[in-house]
Amino acid sequence: MFKKANLYFFIFCVSVFTLISTHKTKAQLYIGPRVGAQLSWLSFEDKDNKDFLSVEPHIGYNGGFSLAAQVRKRFYLQADFLYSRKGRFYEGVKDPSLKYELVNHYFELPITYRMDFKFNVGKTGGFKGFLGVGPNVSYWWKGGGSMTSSELIEANVLKARIEVEFGEMPDDQVEGYNVYVNDPNRVQLGINFVTGVVFEPPSGQMIEVDLRFKLGHSFMAKDSPAYLSNLFDFSDPMNTRNVGLVLGVSYMFDTKISQRKRGKSSGKIK
Repeated sequence: MFKKANLYFFIFCVSVFTLISTHKTKAQLYIGPRVGAQLSWLSFEDKDNKDFLSVEPHIGYNGGFSLAAQVRKRFYLQADFLYSRKGRFYEGVKDPSLKYELVNHYFELPITYRMDFKFNVGKTGGFKGFLGVGPNVSYWWKGGGSMTSSELIEANVLKARIEVEFGEMPDDQVEGYNVYVNDPNRVQLGINFVTGVVFEPPSGQMIEVDLRFKLGHSFMAKDSPAYLSNLFDFSDPMNTRNVGLVLGVSYMFDTKISQRKRGKSSGKIK
């Protein structure tokens, strides 16, 4: 369940997104699908964890739709609603057989305020580059993965399938090797730094290619670590933040194009 403060903040961000989507001005308003490939990793708050765990990047992806509104001549406010897969991958430093991979599923709402710069190519062509920054709100939906370790090998288990369970680990014996995250931060905050290029074909479309550096602010959970059922030699640190790089493409259509065409058709032909 949401905590009250997280719920209010989430409602606020959804309200901002709704406000943008119902923006009724003469400014350009674009909407369309978005896909991206991302490389994610973790940042430990407790640096001593590096003595036991080696963090490796994890390849994932995201997808959804984008909405961009022109707020001034060179400035756009963009919001994306995305499904995103972020991973955490460990290898053991003192236990070489330890390999732990957890893929977490998120719904994300990044909001970017960007400034465009126009570049002319030849006499007729050109494109725009841009820089942007803005907050990112993520909702941790679920997670799962696999692990192997010396403890599992001793129990004749070569690879264990693991699932994320939100809440305290039961006192009674349970089957499997689930990860119990007590008091998780399911709504997580962060910030995105964005750069990219925009191509605008004459048909009222906008193709955006961008690179985003995602820096998480919230820990994965208030209590650390997360414990695995039926395992005693390993626990997953939750005082970690998500960090990542995303290469994404948005293909958006100008919702005002029909209005502009009607305005042109009513003019006098010279």
